[in-house]
Order: sequence, then C-alpha cells, then structure tokens
Amino acid sequence: MTGLAALVFLVSPLPGARSDDAAEKLLLATCKLANDASTGTSTVVLLTQGDGKPRRFAITANHVLEQMAGDSCVLVSRAQVEGGGFQRLEIRVPIRANGQRTWLKHPGHDLAALPLPDSPNIEALPFDCLPTPEQLAGFHAGDAVRVAVFPERAEANSIGFAMLRGGSIASYPLVPATAHPMFLVDTMSWPGDSGGPVMHDSLRAPNGGPLLIGVVRGMRNVTDTVKESRFVERRTHYPLGIAEVLHAALVREMIPDTAPAQPPPDQQAK
Repeated sequence: MTGLAALVFLVSPLPGARSDDAAEKLLLATCKLANDASTGTSTVVLLTQGDGKPRRFAITANHVLEQMAGDSCVLVSRAQVEGGGFQRLEIRVPIRANGQRTWLKHPGHDLAALPLPDSPNIEALPFDCLPTPEQLAGFHAGDAVRVAVFPERAEANSIGFAMLRGGSIASYPLVPATAHPMFLVDTMSWPGDSGGPVMHDSLRAPNGGPLLIGVVRGMRNVTDTVKESRFVERRTHYPLGIAEVLHAALVREMIPDTAPAQPPPDQQAK
C-alpha cells in the first residue's frame, strides 16, 4: 500500500500546474467570418513584414470570401475584459474595394488571407505556427489532430468561440505538399467549417503554441443517383464523416514578407 501511495503521488500534477494550452491559444485566434451570403471559419496570424510593422491576416478558404456578396463581412472575435472574462467583439472588415477583392488568393489552391484592421483586441498566432516544408516530415497518417470550426454557423457560446473537435489524419502520403496539397481528416465536417484550422495534437510551433498543419476545404461526400422516370433523376448526397484539408504550409506561398498589404481601417460592425 505504501508503494502504491508513492506511485500515485509521483504521477499526480503539482498544485497550480497547467497542462498544454495550445488548444486554448488556437480557439482564441479562431474567428468566424460572417456575411448574409456565406459564412466560414478563419485563423488570425500575425506577421511582421518588410517594413517592420506587424499585421494580422485571417486565413480561410478562398471560396468563403468569393461567395460573399457586397464589400464587407463581419469578423466575430473576442476581447478580454477586466477580471479574466471575455466580451464578444464584431468588427466589419472590407473584402472588396471598387469591385476588386482586398484579400490575397493562393494562385493554385482554395486558400485566402484577408488583411485585418490594426486592432490589438484581435488575438493572433505568430506566423511560425504555419509549418515549413521541413516540418512536414513530422506528420504521419493516423496522427491525432484538433479542428476549430463553426459548423452550420453555430458557436460554442454567446461569446463567439469556435467549437473544438477531434480526429486523425486519414490519408497517405502527406508529403511533399506540392505533390499532395490536400489530405483527409477523420472528423465530421459541415457547411461553415470551411477555413477552419487543423492543429497537430502533439507537435508544437517553435513558440510553443499550436502547429497548424491544415485548413479545412470542405467535406467528402458520396452521391447516390436514382432514375425515377425518363425525365426525373434524384441525387442524394451522403456525408462520409471525412474532412478535406489543405496543407497550411501552402499559406506561406501566399503571404509575402515584403511589399506589405495595407490593412483596412478599424471599423466596428453596425
């Protein structure tokens, strides 16, 4: 009994000890992009570009922004308040000016980076949360991942936090990203999840925060087609419970570290 008690003591956490908070940091930097015509998920990253000024970008799927009508959308974030709580924060962000998009678009993949207002209230992850090509060698089929999303526009609470889901990498091979830009994750995906960040469950960025290995592109379905008559054909789409994910490393090809994009003015949503 004495030996057992000693063992329990050794493996018990010390008072005041904290577990890894990478998932919490991910949730703080995950925001909804909302528009009457389209809604998706984004991750805010912070990059210091060539002029030395830090700038924030919302990383998402390009189709989320393309499908939005009008010249702006609302970014749903949170601001910390005195006492340790949070307050919902909605910021209107321009997405078009004079009919031209204001976001950066990957030339070959469904990825986008939307410049954000220079607001200190918008939580962001350091740019090195995005893996380099060398770090891709650490990912393997079957690895556990976490996904932060807003399925069907739903939020985890009234403050506006995303929902954190779990899954595992479900396809092979994964590298090189240029040859295999998309991989699969064994987790249910819904409309509204597009653009959601996928973090590795155990690997961490150089800063100790979450390592974003992917960006949700959409869900994988199978389609059943039934010919009901000579002129009527009915198609039913069945979700497989699989998310299609683009390598987050591709974001590095999209955001330059020189010739910085001018961020839009800070405008509160009305």
